Amino acid sequence: MHKILSLALFLLLFGCNGNKTKDNSKSENTPIENKILINDVWALTTMLESPISDDIEKRPQLEFNLKNNSFSGNNGCNQITGNLEKLTNTDLQFGPINETRMACREMKVASTFLNQLRETRLYKIKDLNLTLMDSNRKALLIFKKID
Repeated sequence: MHKILSLALFLLLFGCNGNKTKDNSKSENTPIENKILINDVWALTTMLESPISDDIEKRPQLEFNLKNNSFSGNNGCNQITGNLEKLTNTDLQFGPINETRMACREMKVASTFLNQLRETRLYKIKDLNLTLMDSNRKALLIFKKID
């Protein structure tokens, strides 16, 4: 009798969820999903709260490779590569960034982009957008998933 009562109590406490349903209306991912979803190709749409113009020579992009713990892409002028120094479910920090040394007409976007990557400490993914933030949660760079 004691075993039956224990089993009934266990089922009541842990086995029954009633009519609870998962809320699928949320567009923000769980942290573990963020880490998986970042492994993709992203095109820059906003830098320091300013939209990136469509008439830019070359739109900055990033591609993350979690298998190698690395990233690659371009800064609007030069190709860039490097390793991820830190990547958790919410934290992101880029290691030293290697870049080619091509001469471009406009270097302001390229240099600002690299500086913002270096300042990145946090990230979030929502609605196919990747936001890179500083330690104060200020949005530095916003990307749209393109792959």
